[in-house]
Amino acid sequence: MSETAGLRRGLRVLTLVASVAIVVMLVLAVISGWGSRQAATDRSRHLDPAATTTALLLAGYVDQESALRGYIVTRDRGFLAPFTTSNRSVPRLTATLEELLVDFPELRAQLAEVRTAYDLWRREVVRPELAAMARGDVAAATGIVRESARRDFDSLRTGVARLGAGIDREQNEASEQLETAAVLLLSSLASAVLIILIVLATVLTASRRWLLRPIGALQRAVNAVAAGRYDTRIPSVGPAEIVALAADVETMRAQLVRLVRQNQRSFEALAQQGPAVIALRDALTPSLLRARDVILHGRVEPAQGELAGDWYDALDLPDGRVAVVVGDVSGHGAAAGVFALRLKQLLDAALTNGGSPAAVLEWVVDNLGDTDEMFATAIILLIDPRTGELQYVNAGHPDTLLLRRPVTLTTARTTTSPSAALAATAPHAALAALVAPVAPVAPDTAESSSAPAVGATASSGAVADAVASDTVASGAVAGGAASSAVVTAGAPRPKVSLTRATSAGAPRRAAHLARSAAPRDRGPAQIIRLPPTGPLLSSLLAAPDAWQSGTLQLEPGDVLIAYTDGLVEARDGAGRQFGVHRLIAEILRDPTRDPVGLLDGAFDAVRRHASGQRDDDRTAIILAWSNQHDQEVDSGS
Repeated sequence: MSETAGLRRGLRVLTLVASVAIVVMLVLAVISGWGSRQAATDRSRHLDPAATTTALLLAGYVDQESALRGYIVTRDRGFLAPFTTSNRSVPRLTATLEELLVDFPELRAQLAEVRTAYDLWRREVVRPELAAMARGDVAAATGIVRESARRDFDSLRTGVARLGAGIDREQNEASEQLETAAVLLLSSLASAVLIILIVLATVLTASRRWLLRPIGALQRAVNAVAAGRYDTRIPSVGPAEIVALAADVETMRAQLVRLVRQNQRSFEALAQQGPAVIALRDALTPSLLRARDVILHGRVEPAQGELAGDWYDALDLPDGRVAVVVGDVSGHGAAAGVFALRLKQLLDAALTNGGSPAAVLEWVVDNLGDTDEMFATAIILLIDPRTGELQYVNAGHPDTLLLRRPVTLTTARTTTSPSAALAATAPHAALAALVAPVAPVAPDTAESSSAPAVGATASSGAVADAVASDTVASGAVAGGAASSAVVTAGAPRPKVSLTRATSAGAPRRAAHLARSAAPRDRGPAQIIRLPPTGPLLSSLLAAPDAWQSGTLQLEPGDVLIAYTDGLVEARDGAGRQFGVHRLIAEILRDPTRDPVGLLDGAFDAVRRHASGQRDDDRTAIILAWSNQHDQEVDSGS
């Protein structure tokens, strides 16, 4: 959006500058046009007639002088006819010339000099000669001609010549001004046209980039959805109006996808003898938790119809703890649903009777009987909402992920339970999370990885050995919150202990956690991977102490992410699995999201990676502990 705003500002500035430049060009064109018109007017109405009149005036003077000379030489008065005619025309021509040169002071001054010379010539030459000839004194008239007539007339003719030259000069200046005005007019118009073309080219280019391309992308995405590729995302690019339109279309697409998938599941459910399948689905629906300090959100997307082999459940136990179970039964459809229901009922009964998670699994497998070729994986999470103590067991299930958010805690907790101290010295107390910076993973690397990301604190070989060992946990992948994915060497690490399966009355951690007054900064977000603690659930693999329970102390704000293999083994068109590394990257992309946002982000990322028909059920749950109870107790005290 910032680019769009910058584009709009740029277009406004460009339009303003272009408008000012065009106005300036038009003003110059108007000025040049006015100057051209004025120059043309001066020349056509004043200078050209003045030049003609000056020539006629000079001819009149010459006629007078020639007629007078002929009269003196021949004494024939007939030679005075041109003199008489010119004598009448010269004053008229002089008056006309004076009117034509009214706007030219310099030329008017030269015309005044011509009139003065003409008056002098008539007074000193013409009148005395005519008077002498009238007396019959030809010798006196001839003497006047020799003494001053030529000199005075030459002075008159020179003045007229200067006036004509001045008029010619003004005519040339008017012509140059006319040419200059024409050039300026053409230049102004050409510049205005060029600026308009530049503005149009810029607007067209910007429109193509910020309007036509976004509209084209929107059109292609809509056409893809219309063609049946419902998982095609509607791009939100371009100006705000197109982004808003794209958001509305994306909302419509999401609603369409939900309706299509719902109808597809309904049709597939009918193929599975609908009523029985619906009854099984309802029986596998998880219970609602009443513990206010524990937040649980889950989602199951079946591969066929509305019945999945994946399931999850939640129980409020009599001792105040909360049990969350995630299971994955082999296969799909009604048979897998029936097996999942049996497993769910047995687990609910065992958990309600109490006991460690490992003991619960042993009892369930013993009571499942012969499972033939059916098997299942499961993870049990037991959390005490009052203390944040977590007990878990993982029967061949994918690693559970513990997200520790990048927040500052005002209350730090330490474990004071004697049983925890004993667990720390047990043979299996070596289970400790390896915290390492997130290593970038290329999309075409290992498709499904149970090993941790290799970081500064462990080599790849060490981590591989840790995964293979039954006493050392898989490493944790730590990441930054949004801006950084680096965890310093001093980042806090969770303390985890493993204990063997015991009887239903096995001791568990009961002591409350002491509070520390000093605040502690947790640092960047961390992902802690909790690996399997025993084999998958099958009568063929049942053995004493086959499963071990793990103990972990949660901190307020911690989030547990448990999922089935269908989520991370989803494949794209090239056959590449989504993988745990992509799931971790999606969680760490914005670890501050609420549980629903984290769950939605994970499923959206999987759908973007594998948008085709699902080959396996996809299930995931988000379990968060908020510790609101202790905070209220603290505030009340």
